[in-house]
Amino acid sequence: MDRFIGMKLDGRYEIVELIGVGGMADVYKAIDIMENRVVAVKILKSEFSENEDFVRRFRNESKAIAVLSHPNIVKIFDVGYENDMQYIVMEHIDGITLKEYIEQQGLLKWRDCVHFTIQILRALQLAHDRGIVHRDIKPQNVMLMSDGSIKVMDFGIARFSRQNSNTLSEKTMGSVHYVSPEQARGARTDEKSDIYSVGVMMYEMLTGRKPFDGDTPVSVALKHMNEEPPKPTTYVSSLYAGLEEIILHAMEKDASKRYQSASEMIRDIESFKIDQSITFGYADSEIEKSASAAGVLGGIKSISDKLPKFKKKPKKEKAVKEEPVIIQDEYYDEYDEEDEDDYEPRHNFILPILAAVTVTVIIVATLFVANVILGAFKTAPSSSNDYVMPKLIGKNYYDARAEYTDIQLIASEEFNSEYEAGIIVFQEKAEGRIVKIGDTIKVTVSKGTRMVSVPDVIDYHYNSAYAALTAEDLMVMRIEKESDDIAAGYVISTEPAAGATVEENTTVRVYVSLGPSTEDTIVPDVLNLPVSEAEEKIVEAYLEPKIQYVESSEPEGTVISQNIVAGDTVTRSTVVTIYVSDGSGIVSDPFEELPGVDIPDVDFPGIGDDIGTNEYGERQVVIDIDIPSTARSSYYLSFIDQETMETVAEQMYITVTNAGKTVSTIVSGTGNASIIVEVTSLNTDYKTTLAIYEVDFTTGTYYRTDYFSAAFSLVDMQF
Repeated sequence: MDRFIGMKLDGRYEIVELIGVGGMADVYKAIDIMENRVVAVKILKSEFSENEDFVRRFRNESKAIAVLSHPNIVKIFDVGYENDMQYIVMEHIDGITLKEYIEQQGLLKWRDCVHFTIQILRALQLAHDRGIVHRDIKPQNVMLMSDGSIKVMDFGIARFSRQNSNTLSEKTMGSVHYVSPEQARGARTDEKSDIYSVGVMMYEMLTGRKPFDGDTPVSVALKHMNEEPPKPTTYVSSLYAGLEEIILHAMEKDASKRYQSASEMIRDIESFKIDQSITFGYADSEIEKSASAAGVLGGIKSISDKLPKFKKKPKKEKAVKEEPVIIQDEYYDEYDEEDEDDYEPRHNFILPILAAVTVTVIIVATLFVANVILGAFKTAPSSSNDYVMPKLIGKNYYDARAEYTDIQLIASEEFNSEYEAGIIVFQEKAEGRIVKIGDTIKVTVSKGTRMVSVPDVIDYHYNSAYAALTAEDLMVMRIEKESDDIAAGYVISTEPAAGATVEENTTVRVYVSLGPSTEDTIVPDVLNLPVSEAEEKIVEAYLEPKIQYVESSEPEGTVISQNIVAGDTVTRSTVVTIYVSDGSGIVSDPFEELPGVDIPDVDFPGIGDDIGTNEYGERQVVIDIDIPSTARSSYYLSFIDQETMETVAEQMYITVTNAGKTVSTIVSGTGNASIIVEVTSLNTDYKTTLAIYEVDFTTGTYYRTDYFSAAFSLVDMQF
């Protein structure tokens, strides 16, 4: 068992269970007793806790991070130190990591990607404004809530951007798949390192893969430093150009060429959300691309590269006739004054002719390219037959046909969640372009949002349910919960429910069973109930009934005792033995007679014999108590009359040496009495009932009606 489970830190944070294991720390679910809330406690691993320099920085920076208050940042409540342990108490998040969500989805819709990214960037902007750099941004450190909101966590290796220390341990921190080039090199990192990591996350969300991968962390780091990532459209050809530009701009190798702040990147993403056709000019210009595609500029350059190199002809001081001026360009050598004395004028007509021809070719080619490019982007009519394209996107298709009669609109339809049915969402020729009157222009018209019916996937295995839901273009969010009725891994329910009509791309919450609950339950009181009714109550309490018939004068089939006292808290599936009357009318001792033990100053003749009276005239009877083998400490046994609540025997001291044995004591009284045997821990004073005995002081006989074998374990757990 984990040594931290059950520990209470600072007297208020009671650790319940381990919920996460990381490279630097383990995360536990805990109860904040003072605030009565569930929290997460991150305990630093021993190898880091033993490093004094690390601990000092960890405390200072964790306290600084604790002041960050933002809806997209996991809140830190406390930072503590106890028994050589460093720990952080933070907000407990009921959700999954973005990494798990990406693995479930394969790749994300662009709308989800930008929705998540903007929230991450807003969280980072606040931290950056406070001088704090996260330095480990990755999907594993981003939590996704059921409502689609994002929370960034694990600022555990964050540091102030104004600090310049670069130790070896810092270089190796963070996940290598998302590390910036400067961080991989061990150079100084700042806010732009987090921007790079966000770009890598966007790349992974939209393509389903990381930009760089390798057999070893070192090989991946080298690729971040030295290689350009494949364009996202290499894997997803339908990706918008503007979105690709945002990703690649965030992932520039040179930090000075990236987005300089999170807010700057948010601004571009918001612009893209408004207009998906937007581009930002971070890539090569369109003109260069067009010319390169046509091969014109490349052809001109190749011709000029083959031209002979000329030296500049020195000017004569006493020139009789002015020589023709030849314009110098980059293909001519610089004038060398040292060669002037060696210069002898020559009348070479071939070279000037070649130069003139070359210049002419360049001019003609340039004019040709310019004409092609300008023609492609022509926006002003040059004849009465020309027509300037209006903006059709956003207009009703039939209204546009009626308004723009000089062109013929041919429509195709597609579902579109951003535009109502009948609205034009795409036009073949862009606004402002020149077309001819009467031209046919293709447009795409929205059919509105596609509505789908949520499939009934209850009792499906999650994998099958996921396939059925995604086949209907629905998003899936897996939420796990305990269920006593549905087997682990199978669907309990969905939200929205099966049969509901929703828009495509709606996120359906799928509740998946973790199997039966492992929580504790309370033992019901089944005394004097018919055996069938008693069984039913025990099963309803998630316990297992065991029936044992005994001779009794009570009506047949009536429960006369149970081995675990009603009201006790036990683990689910615990076996509860109920003793049921057989109706024979004979009352017998259900326990075998045990050998006598020596009791000081008492002649012990055996069970059932009268051993005399005490000074108060009360009868004395010896009873035997079975000590479970689970006793692990020291305890007191107390003996109390259930009716009068008075003590009827001396308190008995029990140690671990008595475990698994039987001890005896003398109880005193008159007539018939129910004697409660209580066990008390010496460490905490916590007590509980061990057994109940029915004693007939007249005859000196007794029998045990209740016995709680877990009593010693229960009081030990309270320590």
